[in-house]
Amino acid sequence: MANVSSPTIPNSAPAYRLTAQGRAFKLGVLSALATVFIWSCFLLSMRAGAVSALTTFDLALMRFVLPGLVLLPWVMRDWRLLMSTSPWVLLGVCIGAGVPFFYLSSLGANYAPAAHSGLLIPGTFPLFVTTIAVLVFKEPISSQRLVGLLCIGLGVLSLVLMSMLQGSGELWKGDLIFLLAAFFWAVYTICLRLAGLPPLAITGLLCLVSSVILGLVYTSGQVSSGIPDTPLLTVMTQFIVQAVLVGIVAGFTYGFAINLIGAELSAAIGSLTPVLVSLFAIPLLNESLSMASGLGLTLVCSGVVLASGLSLRSIFSR
Repeated sequence: MANVSSPTIPNSAPAYRLTAQGRAFKLGVLSALATVFIWSCFLLSMRAGAVSALTTFDLALMRFVLPGLVLLPWVMRDWRLLMSTSPWVLLGVCIGAGVPFFYLSSLGANYAPAAHSGLLIPGTFPLFVTTIAVLVFKEPISSQRLVGLLCIGLGVLSLVLMSMLQGSGELWKGDLIFLLAAFFWAVYTICLRLAGLPPLAITGLLCLVSSVILGLVYTSGQVSSGIPDTPLLTVMTQFIVQAVLVGIVAGFTYGFAINLIGAELSAAIGSLTPVLVSLFAIPLLNESLSMASGLGLTLVCSGVVLASGLSLRSIFSR
């Protein structure tokens, strides 16, 4: 990993707020932006998988098994470092971004459109990150961050309420499931920052642990596969997105970004994900951008920017 400058935040600050400076900081921002693009592909693929013959188990196998095998050498190389990390932190990583999070994202996609998953998961997990910071690290909230959090809350509320008013008996279920998935991802983000481990090593451990869980689920006989009934092009597309892009590339870029620019700024840049998902879903999945989605997208993205203090000046002046 590239050498980073010494953080300028005092040592008494929570670990997830320590950030690099100069060139390393800009490199972290670029890594976060790359992650945003891959997240958008992931959320769209989950929605596409929900309307194909592929099962959640199929997608989970693609997401975790191959990346776990590919990243095994990095896990073995940094094994002592991994084992010296708090078991609770490792548990938070494996639960927050592992099989539980994956199944929640897939389950929600069965009820709500991709625009909602793109808004609620990456758009609201900064809210949960801040909540953890306040409750666990006793961090005070500035007036600007408070305004931002209120915007996030209003954006989520508008989306959920409009979903209910539209008369759908299923849509609101997907929205609530996405919110729970967002909380899991916030736990993962905080634990990943607290661990401060090499991105490829911690990603490999996450995938290996998830693969073991999937193996246990398979032996129960309660899962099925839709791969034989799915067109080869669909299977290959999902494989590239789940295994290569999300499992390996994004696992590195997100961990790399958090290690350099911290959890809050990484979360703020992640708020761009709803924009890409909503725009890509129109031509790729034939979804329309409703008034509720548009209002929620605007409020949540604005709120995340305010809550984190993100601005072009703060990025390029370092």
